[in-house]
Amino acid sequence: MSVSQQRAEAQGMFAFARRILSGQQEPVEAPVEPVDIRSGIDRALRHTKRGSFTPGSVAEAAARAVSVVEGTLVAIDSINDYLTEALDLTAAALTHPDVTKRAMIADRYEDLRGRVDTVAAGATFDGTNLIDGARGAIELMLPDGGQPRHAIGHITLVAGERGLALKAPSEQFASNDEVEAARASLAVARHRLQRAAETFLNQASLLAPQLGMPQVMGEVA
Repeated sequence: MSVSQQRAEAQGMFAFARRILSGQQEPVEAPVEPVDIRSGIDRALRHTKRGSFTPGSVAEAAARAVSVVEGTLVAIDSINDYLTEALDLTAAALTHPDVTKRAMIADRYEDLRGRVDTVAAGATFDGTNLIDGARGAIELMLPDGGQPRHAIGHITLVAGERGLALKAPSEQFASNDEVEAARASLAVARHRLQRAAETFLNQASLLAPQLGMPQVMGEVA
């Protein structure tokens, strides 16, 4: 299942969280607006430091956490698009024996690696970033009778070794070996990206009962 399909499966949970944050109690049938990660989302979690929440209720805290996950998944979608383009570039490099053409492809590939870092760094929603090079996380204290503490952890998805470990084209894709190494790193990175999306969705879905709705997703094996 693709990252986009997984996100679509959780739209009901996201919509429910938005209703809580907007103060609307009845279901709204309007379509979900896309989230702009560059300007942020005004419904994202509001806190001043890692793990610090001051919501009016447990439901609101859970809704804000779910909103942060929603914004994070939009960022993951963008990163996935860059990885897909990078994979297409490496395929094109293998068909061009000319070193000048390969160097141009390598330059574009390197630009995409930089964009991955830009998106990861920009996926901050009112102070919470779950995928950059730091270690920010979300922690909620839930009522007695359930799991008292719930965390949505951090998964580093930057381009470097600590994250997606995308191979840099140090030789400008002059050799097929370097291109194949880049392709292999992209395959691993896309798998890590998908697993990260699944993990965030699973962690957010456990908050569904706090939103007053049944659990909408199960654990991913």
